[in-house]
Amino acid sequence: MKLATIYFDGGGQSPGPVTAACTVQLSDGSFEEDVKRFDQGTHNTAEWHALILGLRLALKHGERHVVVKGDSTLVVKQVNREWKTKNPALRSLRTQAEELLALFESSRVEWIPRKENWRADELGRTQ
Repeated sequence: MKLATIYFDGGGQSPGPVTAACTVQLSDGSFEEDVKRFDQGTHNTAEWHALILGLRLALKHGERHVVVKGDSTLVVKQVNREWKTKNPALRSLRTQAEELLALFESSRVEWIPRKENWRADELGRTQ
């Protein structure tokens, strides 16, 4: 089974300008990266947008299996339905992420320490 790995991170002023960033190791071993800046948002919305960005990038490249890794406990716990998503803006983003995850044959979303998420973190800070 060919497997892509997505690393995602978001950050910035909260509330204020935020950045969503991801890096995707495609199943052929190559890497793709994407960064999107939002004029208004929160740290949490930036994290969700980063996850969505990574999922879209993997789908664009035809990936069918993904492991998603991020250092946002909130996003990982909410997307895995371990925690409720009470905030309406975050609930909408969770729904988008779940719809994208459903397009893969298999997917897994895992929490990792920030030091293991260094590239996505660095991408989000350089914008």
